[in-house]
Amino acid sequence: MATTKHIAELDIVELAESVGEAPAGARGGVLDVFDDHRAMVEFTNLPGDMDIDKIVVVPLGKLRVVEPARRS
Repeated sequence: MATTKHIAELDIVELAESVGEAPAGARGGVLDVFDDHRAMVEFTNLPGDMDIDKIVVVPLGKLRVVEPARRS
């Protein structure tokens, strides 16, 4: 699994540890990265029966990149 320190919009990321009700290992796409070292992530692999938010703002330190977005 590719892991990088730099996280940018459209990267596919994974939670290194749980955040709220989202479990460690949850994966999704980065929608936005904020100046305060947090990212808005839309999780795409959570079971549909989990009654939790699919879009969560997460500290960058709790994320790891598993597939960087293509850059032009």
